[in-house]
Amino acid sequence: MIVDDLLHGNGIYAETNSGSNGNAFMYAKKGYQVITNDVSEYSYSVANAIMSDNVPTEFNCKYEWLNKYSDSYIGRASVFASVVELYGYNAEIPSEINSELEEKINIYISYFTKINNEKVRSFKSYNEDLFNYLKKLKEEKINVDIMFMDFAWPWRDGSKTEEYNTTANIYSNVFEKSKIANIEIWDKENVIDNVIKAVKEAKKVSKYVLLSNQSSNYPTPEVLEVALLKNGLNYDIRHTMLTDAEYEDNLGKESFFREYLYVIRGDING
Repeated sequence: MIVDDLLHGNGIYAETNSGSNGNAFMYAKKGYQVITNDVSEYSYSVANAIMSDNVPTEFNCKYEWLNKYSDSYIGRASVFASVVELYGYNAEIPSEINSELEEKINIYISYFTKINNEKVRSFKSYNEDLFNYLKKLKEEKINVDIMFMDFAWPWRDGSKTEEYNTTANIYSNVFEKSKIANIEIWDKENVIDNVIKAVKEAKKVSKYVLLSNQSSNYPTPEVLEVALLKNGLNYDIRHTMLTDAEYEDNLGKESFFREYLYVIRGDING
């Protein structure tokens, strides 16, 4: 609703961290030009599996059994998704395949193939560090109408989301040599500075920046808003909604959190 109100059915919708690519797929299906990005090899494989005809160009598999799945993004995405579903986000790719994993991979191959056959296509897809991605857009003179930003925020106690380290740093070495070594996972010490820097860079290539956060994360909305305003990042609107809790902690929360979406005007006009 928010995106459609800003773009009226037309324009380029981009993301800095595409995650599952659910939003990107939805907007591409609605007719928007979509740009995806995620440093996570898992996310990048999913983006290509469901929204492109691209094929991998490097095939240096870490384990022999992976060769069977390395020549397509549907195969790669199916491996990652199966491991996550069966063993959790922090699980590494096993050195040998078992019947349970093989069966799950085949189910995901059928699932991703069905989605790909809908022929919903992204405009561009990147597998870059956040700041490299924003720099590339500027260098390639790509201006977007919407830049949606939902980061791998630290948990509410300020600790890192370690599963992102798995899908970004560890998974990148499974099928080919890592292009990016040791991605820094944000925590309480650096998240605010990085968010401010990222929003300022995103404004340079965007008409609108949509910054998403929720009360399950650090910083809390109040701390984040003060940081935004202190740095001249005034938001036009702040939308709120309730969302189901992602995890349980001992901080006295309810079974849901409040999600915030800040609409910040970018530097691209006309």
